[in-house]
Amino acid sequence: MNNKQKLFFCFLFIPLLQPIVGRGNTNIDSLIQIISNQTDDTNKVKSLIKLSREYLKTEPIKALSHTHRAMQLSQVLEYYSGKMDVIYVQSLIYKTKGDLDSSIFYIQKYIDMADSVSDLERTAKGYLQYGNLVRRQGHWDEATEYYAKSLKLFHEIDHLIGQISCYNSMGIVFRNRSEYDSACYYYLKSLELSEKNNYEKGIPAPLINLGKIYLHLNDYENARKYHLRSLQINQKLNNLSQVALAYTNLGIIAAKENDNVQALEYYNNALELNNQIGNIIGLNDLYINIGKIHALENNYSLALEYFNKALFAFREIEYKTGIVSAMMNAADVHAKSGRLYKAFELYDSCILLTNQTGEKEKRKEAYVHMYNTYFDVGNYLKAFEYLDKFRILNDSIYNIEKEELIANLTLKYEKEKDQARILILENENLEKDLNLRLRTNQRNVYLFTGLGIIVIIFFLFVFYHHKTKKDKIIADQKIKQLEEEKKLLAARSIVEGQEEERKRIAKELHDGLGVLLSTAKMQFTTIKDKSPENKPLIDKATKLLEQAAGDVRKISHNMMPGLLTRFGLYEAAEDLFEQLDETEGLNAGIQIIGDTRRLPENTEIMLYRVIQEMVNNTLKHAEAKNISMNMKIQPELLNIQYSDDGKGFDVEEKIESKSIGLTSIQSRVKFLEGELSTESKPGAGVSYFVQIPI
Repeated sequence: MNNKQKLFFCFLFIPLLQPIVGRGNTNIDSLIQIISNQTDDTNKVKSLIKLSREYLKTEPIKALSHTHRAMQLSQVLEYYSGKMDVIYVQSLIYKTKGDLDSSIFYIQKYIDMADSVSDLERTAKGYLQYGNLVRRQGHWDEATEYYAKSLKLFHEIDHLIGQISCYNSMGIVFRNRSEYDSACYYYLKSLELSEKNNYEKGIPAPLINLGKIYLHLNDYENARKYHLRSLQINQKLNNLSQVALAYTNLGIIAAKENDNVQALEYYNNALELNNQIGNIIGLNDLYINIGKIHALENNYSLALEYFNKALFAFREIEYKTGIVSAMMNAADVHAKSGRLYKAFELYDSCILLTNQTGEKEKRKEAYVHMYNTYFDVGNYLKAFEYLDKFRILNDSIYNIEKEELIANLTLKYEKEKDQARILILENENLEKDLNLRLRTNQRNVYLFTGLGIIVIIFFLFVFYHHKTKKDKIIADQKIKQLEEEKKLLAARSIVEGQEEERKRIAKELHDGLGVLLSTAKMQFTTIKDKSPENKPLIDKATKLLEQAAGDVRKISHNMMPGLLTRFGLYEAAEDLFEQLDETEGLNAGIQIIGDTRRLPENTEIMLYRVIQEMVNNTLKHAEAKNISMNMKIQPELLNIQYSDDGKGFDVEEKIESKSIGLTSIQSRVKFLEGELSTESKPGAGVSYFVQIPI
């Protein structure tokens, strides 16, 4: 029988497959026996929930009937935890059946109940399951949000299995977004955590998902390796849904390698299992894959039957990823059959849906199909328009660096596993060697014990002697530290008092003397109108009053700028530099980067005095033409760099001579518990670097 004949018989019998009766399960039989002998208490509720979970793997309908029994008994017993666990299993059952809306309804109810009693573990489980469900509906952002909530709670309660599941689910989101490097990172994190803690049930899922990534990258050898490892473990665990998924993906790999007979054998196994457990999504994914093989054999009518069957089922459960896949393949068949209008209509729908779900890989595939179809009909302008869209999208989701990163991640994982095996062997050999040495060493232990005691006593004597001396030194240091702190506190009080006094004097000058001078000026203006003969004297007096008022404002501003008290340090500094920039022959510039929210009042005043002192030093001594200042505000630090191009000076000489200007800057920076660095030399200007904790 040749390959074509084998294909014919495979295609003939696949549609006739009927749901398979569940095989015998010792766990189920054992649980049924236990339940029959239990009284109606909370333990019986737990047993019924376990039985439901066992049936969930093979017969979801029976699983649902046992959850009803468990719920009735929980209500009679007023067993709140039992009610929650029943609702969680019901959500899982509806998810397996493909009824995502019902599954979401139950999991929302579960989350509300768990949250109402502050049950962190159940709340975290609910968030994880809710994320899985909305992910199935194509809501990637919402899924990611709930995975993050779940992971945070699982970390808080140190729940290992929950963390493993979260990492795997987060990887699926990134894979659906075609961010394969990030997906690979989370899958490997889930896999490493499972293997490190000997949690066998957590190993198969990330293995399958890693295999899917390599399938997307057309690395069929690695894809097959990971799927076969997953298949072996899931068969051992009797996890039928995961076994079916592994068979499905192995079939896809075989089809990619043009081995359609092998592909159909895998699809056959997957169909049998998905029928057995009632997995609607898995079944219809298989219909699409089988339809692809029919399309390759140019049997377009039969291929369309499979695609339309899957499309109808996916629309019923609003599974957008499946809808896109079914429409894409159906559009390809219509294009090959010459029904271009129908093909373009379906391709457009696919692009629209992938824009909604964020599935870039599917959208990229649609662009390729649109390009090929337009090219075949001679519409080259449209063809290259879609080719350009494909290139832009492809560049955004895939590059050589990502492929290398994925390869490096998995290589590192495999290498660490090999090193772990070597370490186990080394430890075994070391243990044997240690046992031999132990018998020898025991003879020497008693001999050296007495000597050891003498040595210990000697060292204890030396230790306590040194400790006594050290304690005395520490005590002296603490006394000195307290004295320094008192001095610093006194200095702080003096500086704060000085600033308060400056503020008071500035206010008195501005609000008292300033107002009086302004009032006097107004009086002179009135007299001028009434005594024209004294106009020259009155004008002269008015100018003197204006000058006096200006001097008062200037003195008041220097003592305590109004902008500083009203709007803060950054506004006052900008105003100061604007005034400097207006000075003839001087260019002044300031740049402020970061969050300019207000600082504590004393801090702002001290910093403004530091800046004022730097500016005064430049104006009095430097003969500079350019001044610049950069202020960079970080969450916990404020960095200030002030520079001028003036005459400069010898820094060490200024420090030794205790220059008033430099000493003032240093004392204020020290007051703020900051650091000051000064760089200057004669003829090369000066730069101050100030770092203040905020």
